[in-house]
Amino acid sequence: MKLISVKNMKALESAANEGGYSYEKMMLKAGQNMAQVVHDRYFKKGITRVMGLVGGGNNGGDTIIALTALQKLGWTCSAFMLKEDPQWQTLIIELHANGGKVVDRDRFEEELSHTQLVLDGVMGTGFKMPMREPFVDFMKKFNKLSDGKLIVAVDCPSGVDCITGEACAETLHADLTVSMEAVKEGMLKFPAYEYCGEIVTVDLGIPAKTLKAFDSGDVVIDEEMVKALLPKRDNSGHKGSFGHLMVCGGCINYPGAPMFAAQSAYRTGAGLVECAIPERVYAAAVANNLESIFTILEDQDGVIAENAATILIPKLKQVNCLLIGIGIGREETTQRFIKRLLFDMNNKNKSAGAGFVPGTAKVKTKDIEKYPRMVIDADALRLLADIDLWYEKLQAEAVLTPHPGEMSALTGMSIEEIQMDRLEIARRFAQKWGQVVVLKGALTVVASAEGKVAILPFANSALAKAGSGDVLAGMIAGLMTQSVNPFDAAVAGVWLHARAAEAVVKTHGTTFSLLAGDLIDAIPSAFSELM
Repeated sequence: MKLISVKNMKALESAANEGGYSYEKMMLKAGQNMAQVVHDRYFKKGITRVMGLVGGGNNGGDTIIALTALQKLGWTCSAFMLKEDPQWQTLIIELHANGGKVVDRDRFEEELSHTQLVLDGVMGTGFKMPMREPFVDFMKKFNKLSDGKLIVAVDCPSGVDCITGEACAETLHADLTVSMEAVKEGMLKFPAYEYCGEIVTVDLGIPAKTLKAFDSGDVVIDEEMVKALLPKRDNSGHKGSFGHLMVCGGCINYPGAPMFAAQSAYRTGAGLVECAIPERVYAAAVANNLESIFTILEDQDGVIAENAATILIPKLKQVNCLLIGIGIGREETTQRFIKRLLFDMNNKNKSAGAGFVPGTAKVKTKDIEKYPRMVIDADALRLLADIDLWYEKLQAEAVLTPHPGEMSALTGMSIEEIQMDRLEIARRFAQKWGQVVVLKGALTVVASAEGKVAILPFANSALAKAGSGDVLAGMIAGLMTQSVNPFDAAVAGVWLHARAAEAVVKTHGTTFSLLAGDLIDAIPSAFSELM
């Protein structure tokens, strides 16, 4: 689904109108297409009685046209006019002509008692807080009377600010929001998102040339988009065909993190996953991850030591992707390890251990000709933040996966500032850093170095658990290992991660009990939705 700002949506409609595709044609298409969505979803379930709440503006016209279309499809339709608008007289006449009716205030409650579904067309995307009378009184009353009714919002729920994401207390909670042409940005902010229910879009019939001129590339991630991004699986392939991933992380305090990432990468299709971990955690790691192979890194008091970079550098030319940071800790020696591995690896030769036995190794410039793609996660992000102009020095394509706290460390902004405008903050810094940024959290944002963004319409407290981020990092890295480009891998990864969480919640019957291991086990279920 496309994503657009209110400002750009108005400009798009204006350009279409000036180009000969009139506002009237757009409204007709909007109402008809919305009616078809409602009919296809509900009619066969025995839901056939609908009332439209009609306000002023284009939403009102869309609603009346939808009611007329539904009446023609066999529904019993009525309209309640909250605001008399002379421009809708022709549309009302057509509704009457096809068997629909307009309900007056005296008969409103009786008619509503027989209604199964309500089209909320009171206010549109131009709404600004606060809601005023007589709408406040009506919406409060309607909220009390609408219990058990399906609510379908026309373009957006009435009372939502589609720019800021604010929402009035009187706003109706929609089961479904049918957005015209594209989802409006403010609908994917809190608290507005909680009023939208499921979100779908319908087109307005605007000519392709006009649409192209206003296409920013911003999207809302959906199933069809993700299905197109998955790598092909050749039946004649072998493990080498599906890539070699190196997972580097773990420490005495977080021994499980790289195992979660490795297992999720395997579940996402990677052919071979190698774990580079400190010697101190090897026994625990291998007991819980028999599928992986291991490189043992020199450690210092249970954390990866600086000299471990010398072991890892020669191996990077053998892998398709490096995932670094999960459970790695923030000790000084690990900071120096990160710096050498990512920035200084061609400049110095130092002694270190290799494999299971400490020894001496020399690293030459020719050992690494090109960095593999990377996923940089967790404490590696905080360690990066301490390196001046790291984004100018990093020579690899990377996906950075910060939660708001890590994003704060990287940007110098407060968490509150970041959360107030997640989409634009992610976009700005993805462009500045020249890398893909996955700003995690409710309504995860994926931003590309070129400035396009994708938002995941998903928010569930089940994922507020230690280890869930390690699983996501492994999934994204697993896709990148199979040659999916970084932005597409991030988009597909966050969607599959969310669907896996939904599967776990469905199985458990609660959002309280999800564990990272449950997520990994549910990854196949997420993939099966796309097959």
